[in-house]
Amino acid sequence: MIYGELVDGKATVPVIFRLSSHPDFSLNFVIDTGFNDHLTLPPQAVKAMNLPLFSTTPARLADGREALLSIHLVTIVWDNLEKVVPVLASGYKPLLGTALMAGYHLEIDFEENGLVSLKRLMGHEV
Repeated sequence: MIYGELVDGKATVPVIFRLSSHPDFSLNFVIDTGFNDHLTLPPQAVKAMNLPLFSTTPARLADGREALLSIHLVTIVWDNLEKVVPVLASGYKPLLGTALMAGYHLEIDFEENGLVSLKRLMGHEV
């Protein structure tokens, strides 16, 4: 089970990063059900974390513009399991997309500091 909270009307959950040259650390990500990939991080954060470039991809941004985004791979701890996921370098805040929530039930209490929970569905592996 993964727990977060509603902050300023946005559902957030922590994601633990496991980088080879640093101790584990956590960043809060805004859940974005309109984003069908795993994670986004601002380009400055990707650079600061020294994430290796995996690939690039053309993308249509929420405002309709098209851009070429870099894709980086990172190891995270998701629901107590280590997992390698792609991160798009884009935007100004960390976003968590639906690909990372596949096989989970999302529940949000829509009140300030309300509980956000992601519970693994029976029969689904992470």
